[in-house]
Amino acid sequence: MLEKVFAAIGLAVCMALLLGMLVGRQRVSAMLQRTRSAWRWSRQRRHAEREAVEVIERARRGAPNVKREGNVYRPSSFNGRRADDHQE
Repeated sequence: MLEKVFAAIGLAVCMALLLGMLVGRQRVSAMLQRTRSAWRWSRQRRHAEREAVEVIERARRGAPNVKREGNVYRPSSFNGRRADDHQE
């Protein structure tokens, strides 16, 4: 069983090398570059989706000292006058 797995891996490597010789070096490098960029795009997309879910959940939970009026957040720290307000 293990010998068949090694034989299959060896055959796949030989076929890949043969294909690389037939296609040419520039096309092989172009194919590898497309594969890398597709992998990178997929990874970035998954990361962005995860971050979006985290941000949405954080917004749904909300802060404990913030009142919400419709779509407007009104933090309690905005109530009252501050010492540096310069109004008399």
